[in-house]
Amino acid sequence: MIIGNEKFDIHAFNNDDVFIFSIGYEHRSCFLYNKIKSCISPEKIIVIAFDDYEKYPFVVDTINEITAKDGTVIINSYSDYENFHRKVIEEIVKKRTNDYSNKIHIDYSSMPRSWYCKLPILLKETLCKDDVLSFWYTEGEYPSSYEKYPSAGIDSFSLFSGTPSLRVDNKRIHILGLGYDIIRSQAILSITDPSFLVSCYAYNPSRTGFLDSIKSVNNPIFSRSAISIGFHIDDFKFMISKLCETANELLPSGDVILIPDGPKPLIFAMSLVTVLMENSGLTCLHISRNSKYFEIVDVESTGNVYGFSIHFTNYDDTQLVL
Repeated sequence: MIIGNEKFDIHAFNNDDVFIFSIGYEHRSCFLYNKIKSCISPEKIIVIAFDDYEKYPFVVDTINEITAKDGTVIINSYSDYENFHRKVIEEIVKKRTNDYSNKIHIDYSSMPRSWYCKLPILLKETLCKDDVLSFWYTEGEYPSSYEKYPSAGIDSFSLFSGTPSLRVDNKRIHILGLGYDIIRSQAILSITDPSFLVSCYAYNPSRTGFLDSIKSVNNPIFSRSAISIGFHIDDFKFMISKLCETANELLPSGDVILIPDGPKPLIFAMSLVTVLMENSGLTCLHISRNSKYFEIVDVESTGNVYGFSIHFTNYDDTQLVL
């Protein structure tokens, strides 16, 4: 598996490519679609809409536009990731062109982590050797006062991937992803009670004050962290390489447990570490939001789009190649 950064360029989207995106209450969910829709054949476009889409007029208009041009519309509930995976794989198989390598673009900007994080694993068995997966993330413009950032809360933890060592006397090392939801982060730590904490965060270095805001909001977490690692949000290749390196260095000291949170590229990278390394004692836990406390925030796009690509060169080899 070769993972590399991909810089957004409208000319990288071609008529025979497949484009998949989800659309919901965030206006940024259709930002990339609106930029590239003229470059890709309409019947090669697949949109997944949340089952409450009728509440949002701009979503209804987009769905009607795609339907009128013979694109594919899938209606899916937020929690039903199994149906999402099944439908997406079915549609990719239908829309692939069998006589040459294909490029499949996936905009995961508004997808739940239970949807997008497993796609590289599942599509590995579906795609042909020379096919390329390109994942795209549209950066969101969140509330200017990050101290008032709404909390998604915690409903439950679930094992995403990996294998614990099962040694009861083993030290537990937690690698936690951070964003602006300090209430949620502190709740995670109160539940997991790590004996050794590594904090990770990702930010856009070109946005004035962004890094200072992250450090200010998460100061209580940083103060109890043994290690803190910052990443540029547009460098997915380095992000996943550094995370794998860090996990590998810490494994001799005990079980390493990754808990992804924060911006989606960081969540994605942290989730792929256990898939790529496959070491005993290395696990990844996913957190599901508490629907009772979750507040809908209509996120607009900043206009920045970040991408990375996955190229499966050898189906017997899941090792990351940089």
